[in-house]
Amino acid sequence: MIPVVLKLLSKAAKERRRAAIRYDGQHHLRVVEPHVVYMDSDGGVVAECYQVKGYSTAGKPAPFWKTFRITKIDAVFLLSTTFEAQKPKNLTLRKSRHLIAMAYDRPPTIPAPKNRLQPQPRHQENLLKQTRNWWTQAESAIDGFLSDEYHHSSGH
Repeated sequence: MIPVVLKLLSKAAKERRRAAIRYDGQHHLRVVEPHVVYMDSDGGVVAECYQVKGYSTAGKPAPFWKTFRITKIDAVFLLSTTFEAQKPKNLTLRKSRHLIAMAYDRPPTIPAPKNRLQPQPRHQENLLKQTRNWWTQAESAIDGFLSDEYHHSSGH
């Protein structure tokens, strides 16, 4: 179940789609906007989500930021509603080094050329190309990891 949950939440983050989840054996649904999926310092995979509707163990009214452990998510349903990407309040660069997926509206900011009078489009194109290559490699690594996990858990 974990590979399916991870794949669906990663897809939701990349496509900036809301998801309905069941968490920690509870029968209540929560509607979340998964912004970042990463491996935490304990080696567990978590999702930083903005919960917009649904149950809260603490009785907190939505919306609010919440970190969900992938191993505790019992079900994921992708919704057609999209969301605007934003940076989670508690996300640090240290955490993002183990990044699996994230929501973003545009490619990362490209630094301005030092000489503002003469733009350097080639430099910008190279940075954009490197960023796209990195994302392609990251997606391939995730797909490979999920495929290996599936074959390992099913005994193939």
